[in-house]
Formats: sequence, structure tokens, C-alpha cells
Amino acid sequence: MPDHEDALTRLVQEHVGRGRRLTFRAFEEQAVDPLTGRRISKSTAENVARGHQIKVTPEVLRAIAAGIGVDLGRVRVAAIRQYIGIEVTDPFDTDPGADDAVVRVAHEVGASSEELAAARVVLDNPEGEPDAQ
Repeated sequence: MPDHEDALTRLVQEHVGRGRRLTFRAFEEQAVDPLTGRRISKSTAENVARGHQIKVTPEVLRAIAAGIGVDLGRVRVAAIRQYIGIEVTDPFDTDPGADDAVVRVAHEVGASSEELAAARVVLDNPEGEPDAQ
């Protein structure tokens, strides 16, 4: 199975389960969406960890992030990889500590830098000016 098919599952498995820092019960107690107060159930947590389909909503993703104590962005990217089958990357390889704006591009999982070159050309030419001949 390609790794993109279980990205969210693997992220949760890194933190929850036997031999991990969180039990399913502890995860369930912490998995609360900070915006709406919605909780995910222990069975939903177990389903994610087993790779079963769940209904993905913004509330569920925020709850998972809170439950495992990671950045919401990581959970979103993992869910996008697993449920939609695309990847979100920075074609400019911006230093994470840079003050510049970071550009993200959605593309097929595993696309090479050569395949992303067209996106970079477009991003380098935001006004859509004709290419210099």
C-alpha cells in the first residue's frame, strides 16, 4: 500500500495505541475541537488508527490535532493525502523560518520537481506577462 493511502492513519498511530504515549481513552479525552467543542469518540479514534474510513470534517480534523497534540496543518496534510490522494508542497523549498510568504501547491502524490516546474513558472509570473523571447 503506498504511504499516501494511510497518511492520517500513520500520524495517529505515531501517538496513540499500545506502546505509544497516549492510550485510545486518553486520546478520546483530549480530542476536542477547540472551536466547536465537538469530541471524537473512542471508536472514531480506533477507526482512524486501524485505517478505516471516517467522515472527515474540519471539526474532526481539529479534534484529532488537539487529541494527539500536533499542529493542525500536519493533520490536514495527512488527511488530504489519505482521503483525496494529493500532496501539498512548497515548490520553492522555502526555509521554514523565513519571513517570506510560503506558497503551497496541491499536486499528485510523488510528483517530481521537474513535474512541478510548470507551477513554479506560473508562480514566478503572477501578472501573467508574456514570456521573454
